[in-house]
Amino acid sequence: MAERERPQRAGSSGRGKRAPILDAAVELFLELGFDQTSMDAVAAKAGVSKTTVYAHFGDKLELFRAVIARGGASLDFDLDQTTLASVDDPHERLARIVLKLLQATTAPTYLAFIRVLTVEAGRRPELTEAIRSLGVPHVVDLVAVALRDDARQRGYTLPDPEAYAGLFVRMTAAGPQMDALLDPEADRDPAHFEAYARWTTTIFLQGLRADDLPNAPDSAMSQVFPRLSRATS
Repeated sequence: MAERERPQRAGSSGRGKRAPILDAAVELFLELGFDQTSMDAVAAKAGVSKTTVYAHFGDKLELFRAVIARGGASLDFDLDQTTLASVDDPHERLARIVLKLLQATTAPTYLAFIRVLTVEAGRRPELTEAIRSLGVPHVVDLVAVALRDDARQRGYTLPDPEAYAGLFVRMTAAGPQMDALLDPEADRDPAHFEAYARWTTTIFLQGLRADDLPNAPDSAMSQVFPRLSRATS
């Protein structure tokens, strides 16, 4: 769908319109998908002109990425608050991170974005980076710090904290997220999630503490969390 040529960026007087534009875009992307959502429709739903939309977002892909980034930033904030709670025990810290991650990645809006991205990514390869950003790689950084702390406290060697952190995130979040994707009525009870978070964290840490850990394959981090791949480490 053709979009018109972008105008100049707006000045400070239009900054307050960014939030309603994003709110409108979220609703339309989830309802119609990427291809069927037009900048005209976003403008109409937000109650602004199309020129204003283009002043904030140069094209539809930039708008889509901004929508994804806003969701990721919200999760990052929650996770930061979790790790700033003066929790010295790495096991407890990891369990809290997993709990936040499960709550966020099984939320209806997050799942709706996953469905949209899964459908659209095959037709629009440029959305692949948006899918990766929706995974919120920042959580891997937080987990890696906790794993390093556990290795130091317990006296074992962790050969690649970032790779093992990525594995931990995938292993703990994938099952409940898949259940939620397949069954909208899947159990999202906080007590269930907390028990699951502690159970999976205990199993993972017990495996690490056995020591003699193998190095991760070179491709382990590059597919879902590209910025943490060995090429950049």
